Amino acid sequence: MNKFRRLIDVVATLSVVFLTLQICASAQTGALDTIAGERKQIGNGTVRTWLKVDAKSREPRVIGVTLTESGLAGLPGEGDPAQKGSVKLKLMDGGPDHTFEYELKFPPEAAETAFQHMGFNWNPVGHGPKGIFTRPHFDVHFYMATPEYRHDIHVDLQDADPTHLKTSNLEPPSQFLPPDFQLAPNTAEPRMGSHYADITSPQLKPGNFSNIFLIGVHGGSILFWEPMLTKAYLESKPKFTAKLKLPESYPVSGYYPTAYSVVYDQNRREYDVSLDGLTFRLASYPKNVYGVEPCIDSRVAQMISKYKRVPDIPAVKKCISLLSGAGALSTK
Repeated sequence: MNKFRRLIDVVATLSVVFLTLQICASAQTGALDTIAGERKQIGNGTVRTWLKVDAKSREPRVIGVTLTESGLAGLPGEGDPAQKGSVKLKLMDGGPDHTFEYELKFPPEAAETAFQHMGFNWNPVGHGPKGIFTRPHFDVHFYMATPEYRHDIHVDLQDADPTHLKTSNLEPPSQFLPPDFQLAPNTAEPRMGSHYADITSPQLKPGNFSNIFLIGVHGGSILFWEPMLTKAYLESKPKFTAKLKLPESYPVSGYYPTAYSVVYDQNRREYDVSLDGLTFRLASYPKNVYGVEPCIDSRVAQMISKYKRVPDIPAVKKCISLLSGAGALSTK
């Protein structure tokens, strides 16, 4: 009982403190600081993760990965072993092809984003669907799931337990997917899950694929957000940015992108692939059939504690307002 009383007192005290914080977005300086993540060798070059944060508030604004130009040379071929620090995985699209996965951590400061780690995949002969994605390309997976969960995804049309394939093809609530995104058939892959594509994209027409954005799902849960880029496209030294189609609802609270970029830097001779315009989103219940509004989960509390700012979200403000009255509750 004493522990419960103390908990009520702590909640009441914190809620009063939170109400004094700035409710709207903190003032932006426009300046960004870059925080380096993990680096690994790929081909004759390197690949590394990073996060850009607001120089004043320290809130995340851009999350990305950088590939050196030299990394486009010396890449493993279909018959080669994996490089040190990577794994070679057999794809399950019915052919003999493989993917080379380079798993990298984001810096710890990315903890409040929706993304847990990076899976940078090199596909020397592409993968299914045949005639569409069968070009040498990179899968740039920004994973929301933990590495442990992802490593346990086993799908193979040839000999794997079909339960895994069935689980991978379970569809999430439609509100968690951007408009026009549908399951691409025969795209469940090991350590990835299934892929969803914008069916209106001209990139899905045979012979057109160079740069497309995908969403990944496994077991009905959103697993990753993914720019997928051909090697030839990167060699064209692009300076590309585009707004993303955004879902109606989000499965976990955190900072999500509103755009993505693929940019070659001539001075550095590097390619930056990033998710831009990170904005805090509250986890929500699709269609809200229970009539219960989401409020403060652990991710929201973590964000408030770290940045000393309450998100400008009505449900959160209402929740904090209710908590502010906790001190008036009887604990006897």
